[in-house]
This record gives sequence, structure tokens and C-alpha cells, in this order.
Amino acid sequence: MAEEAEPSLDIPRHLKYWKMCLRSPLPSLYLSNEGNRMALAYFIINSITILTPFHNTPQKDGTIPAPLIAPGERRQLREWVLSHQHPSGGFSGTSSLVFPLRDYEEWDFETGTSSQEHLGLANITATLFALQLLALLSDDENPKTAFRGVDRVQTLRWLRRLQREDGSFGEVLKMLPGHGWFIGGGYDMRYCYIAASIRWILRGDVKEGEPGWVEDFDTGALAQYILSSQTYDGGFAGSSKEEPHAGYAYCAIGALSLLDRPLEDSQACHPSKILHSGIRDMPGLIHWLASRQFSYLEPGQHDDDYDSDEDEVNFTLPRILADLSLDGNQRYIGYNGRCNKVADTCYTWWVGAALANLGREGLVQHAPARRFLLEKMQHRIGGFGKKPGNPPDLYHACFGLCILAVMGEEGLNKLDSALALPVETVRRIEKARRALLSREGENGTAGRLAKDIVDIGLGLRDEKPGWLTAVEG
Repeated sequence: MAEEAEPSLDIPRHLKYWKMCLRSPLPSLYLSNEGNRMALAYFIINSITILTPFHNTPQKDGTIPAPLIAPGERRQLREWVLSHQHPSGGFSGTSSLVFPLRDYEEWDFETGTSSQEHLGLANITATLFALQLLALLSDDENPKTAFRGVDRVQTLRWLRRLQREDGSFGEVLKMLPGHGWFIGGGYDMRYCYIAASIRWILRGDVKEGEPGWVEDFDTGALAQYILSSQTYDGGFAGSSKEEPHAGYAYCAIGALSLLDRPLEDSQACHPSKILHSGIRDMPGLIHWLASRQFSYLEPGQHDDDYDSDEDEVNFTLPRILADLSLDGNQRYIGYNGRCNKVADTCYTWWVGAALANLGREGLVQHAPARRFLLEKMQHRIGGFGKKPGNPPDLYHACFGLCILAVMGEEGLNKLDSALALPVETVRRIEKARRALLSREGENGTAGRLAKDIVDIGLGLRDEKPGWLTAVEG
């Protein structure tokens, strides 16, 4: 009997899907994501970058393909991202939360208040996506300019204010008269990961007293908060008393690894002291992550003892816990985020990338996981759906590509599993950070900020807004 042919990733078809997402209005179901436009832009631009050879990289036939996003369009997209920057630090998630610069005439940079109420708020998630987008959209010829226009100092000050006393981070910041700073947003491991990512991208190694120095947030408190959230079975949750979740595990591992990640020539998997010596139960964590893999069952293949709804059962459930094992000869391996949940494209990423960040990518069964993604989740128009048979969506389509890139899929750019960006983009971040710090050292923060904003055309009017005049001195 002949062996079944291995599926392939149809890169042109996926690029066609992402080009449609970039250039055409998104379906109406995305209206509920109006406040997350920066996230949607990241999913689209990151996926196109993963699928596209970097500048002057020849194909197998020796040709150099034209870029899907032309240089002029890149500049426009960068200006769009930078237009979401908030005067007191950070970025807003959507244009509807951005107010004209003249509305900040009476803005107080230290208290974050104004005589006008309800001016746009920056949020921590949009800020990370904005920084990632600026790196993804950087000039191929001069990537060190990627962060030109970013107010690094103000953003890091804003980030520090988002940290709570217990070490965790919130999402948004608001000054309440008579009460001080209010940190909005729940206690969420994702915010901890995002804070560590922003810090690694922007902070650099600036000594106290040098231009551009900003007091760091409490990294020890953040690490302790994360480490205390490991659960009895090895996973990570919002606290040690909650149900563990694969997404939280990825965020916990990623945040800890980023706290002491090298700033130059970094690698996704490095000997992180905080990560490898701090986690109380590392064997339990690895076992819990590896246990998120299961043999995927086609609809109708389940045992008669179980419900026939594929949303309820699409995995092999042992009769007794002692029989729990994974047959290495399975054709399809799916991943879930919690015990007894169904397969989902994104958890192949959250689990596989978490194991990669721990240096345990060998525990991922690549061949059956790849088949599951390409035969069950890949859509005929391109992209990936959440579950088998679902239409593609930006979130799952992006992370389906991300995990394939981590697994070394031919034709995809190598991915940094800790930052969810192509390795080449991470190198650009290092160059851009170095250039940003150099400009701050040469010109001082105020002069650099004013010059960069004017250079990129933001805030240009017949007369400068008062807040920009104040920054220029």
C-alpha cells in the first residue's frame, strides 16, 4: 500500500489571502474589533513578512520577487502607526481613539491630565503591536530608522506606571483627580508578557545619568508575580488557584525569558537564569505542555460512549488516566489550551512556541502536527481557521503560519518564538534600538522627539501645536 503524500503549504495562495486582507475591507464580523485595529494590522503585516523573502533574497529560480508591500505603502503604514502615539507615552489601538494634536494644547505630561476630558488613551497591547509593526515595516535599506518618531522615554515612563504593587501590569492608565493613577484592565498574564516585550524592545542598557535613562520597572516583582502563578499540575494561570491555560503558559515563559534576554545578537532560546532556575516545577510545566497534544479524530470516529458533536469530542480519551499516552504513528496531532478541550489552530502555536522557548521543541511531534494544520485547518482560499471546516480569520491564520515557521517549514522565514516575529525583524529591532539610543545621546530626548516627529510629517500644520512647541523648548 502506497504511503499518503505529505501536504504542502501553498505560499502563493496564502499571500493572495493576506493581500486581500491588507487591501480590501475586512468582513463585517471584524466590526467588534474596531478597538483592536493595531492588532489586526500586526496579524496581516507579520504574516506577509513570514511568507515573503527579505530584501534581495533570491528564490530557487534565481529571481528576486517584487515586494507585496511597496516602499511607499510601507511609509504610509508607518505614518499610520505613529499617528496613534499618545503624548504621554504608548499607543492607542485604533484611529477612533486618537484625537487631533491641537486637543493636547493644555496637556500635562507628568500627570497625564488635561482640561479636556476623555482624550484618547494608550493601551499596553496596542503599544507592543505598534512597535512590532514599525520594525516589520522598516526600510530594507536602512532598518535602523525603524523607531524614528517613537518617544522612547515617555513610553517607558508610562509603562512603569502601569505596574501594580504586586508586580503585575494593567492595560490602561488614567489620572483620577483626588485619587491618583488608576490602572485599568484585569490581572492578566498577557499584560506581563507584553510589558517584558516592550521593555526589551525599547529600554536598552542606558546607565543612570546618561541621556535617555529611565527608571526601570520592578523586574523582580514581575518575575515573582509570574512564578507564583504556577499551578499544582505544572501549568500557569492568572493565579496558582485558577485553571492553567496554554496561552498563559506561553506568556509566563516568554516574559521570564525576556527579562534577562541579551540586547544584541539575541536568540529566542537562551540560558535565562530567571526562567530556568526560578520556575518551581519545571518538569511539571514541560509535562503539562506536552500533554496538550492529542490524537485528532475525524467526525464520526469517536467512541459511542461520547457525544457526537465535534465541538465536544475530537480527541482520543483513555478509559483510565494510566492509559494516557500519544501514539507516535498517528497521522494527525491536535493541540488544546486546557484539559478536555477540542483542537484549535492557535494552541499549536501557544504550546509549540512555549516548548521552543524552553529549548524543548523536540517534544512537539512535527509531522502529525503539520499534517493537522495543512490538511484540517488550512483553508482553500488561504489562511487557517480556528477549527476544522471553519473559515480563515486573521488571528488563527497568523499563528498557524507562526508555528509552521518555528517548525522549519520550507519557504517561510525563520521565526523568533519569544517575540513572534521573523528573526530578521528582531535583528532590525536591535539596530533600531541602538540608533534610537544614539540619537538620544546626541540630541537629548526633547530635541530628538521634535525633530523626528516633524521629519515624518506628523503634526504638520500651518502652525505647530502647543505641546510640540513645549517639547522643543
